[in-house]
Amino acid sequence: MNSSIIIRAPLHVQVAERLRLMIDSGELEPGARLNEIDLCNTMGVSRTPLREAIRSLATEGLIELQPNRGASVSIISQEDVSEILPIMAALEGLGGRLAATYMSEEKIAQVRKVHDQMISHYQNREVAEYFETNRLIHELVTEGSGNQTLVDTINSLSAKVRRARFSAQMTEESWAKAVSEHEEIIAALEAKDPERLEAILIQHVETKRATILGTLEDKN
Repeated sequence: MNSSIIIRAPLHVQVAERLRLMIDSGELEPGARLNEIDLCNTMGVSRTPLREAIRSLATEGLIELQPNRGASVSIISQEDVSEILPIMAALEGLGGRLAATYMSEEKIAQVRKVHDQMISHYQNREVAEYFETNRLIHELVTEGSGNQTLVDTINSLSAKVRRARFSAQMTEESWAKAVSEHEEIIAALEAKDPERLEAILIQHVETKRATILGTLEDKN
């Protein structure tokens, strides 16, 4: 097998990822109707892959399909956050416990590399890049658990609150606290300390829940 071969994702998968980024970045705001003609022109695609992508994101909870009204970006409520994030905290904590037990040194080094990139983005106040590397760290730790059922469950729940989780407005104090907790996450992972990593991840997600709820309350 030629390892240099690049496998190109199907067009509808590429379109779905583009839409996902537009939603996460706020380019497509919560509640916004999706104009298929505009999106097709923007992406240079036909309606067929766009509609496949929209249906895919609807199953993730990022888009709502409304009879006779088309599709719109899902609105994240305080109730959604209050219900989903405590579950996420418990599951990510379990993922961390398993990752600290089973993750290889090579994979841990990969997480450290992404973490260092995240710190650089934080220092340079590169918000979009910071949130993207932040998200990747959580995904890598979860994948390091080696439990695919856990990974799939977390991904399914995360999709429903991902934009709020990784783009909630933070104060300098809360941002610094999040970065400090990430430092602790990496230290516990490198030390292969399951109990410590589980506890830190649970606290980290709980801290994020409070930040998100504060942001949503300010908007109401």
